[in-house]
Amino acid sequence: MISYNNGQLHVTLTRKTGLTKLARLLEAEAVLGIHETATVVYKCRNGALRQVMPIGALAEMVKREAVSIKQLRLERALKVGM
Repeated sequence: MISYNNGQLHVTLTRKTGLTKLARLLEAEAVLGIHETATVVYKCRNGALRQVMPIGALAEMVKREAVSIKQLRLERALKVGM
């Protein structure tokens, strides 16, 4: 989820976040160059981690994670099919 507050870009990541769509939005934000950094909050079962990251680096990280999840789903489907 992406939100704006007082001119700051905030990105919240959870287990249910649509990473592919989020990656496209962050890439567009990086190209436009409106914001240089974003406050990233990763919410997990044990609490929340907060970090300030450059938009471009965050977009690459989210894209890599989306590809990894897609690959894991494919591997699981192959295991079930065998």
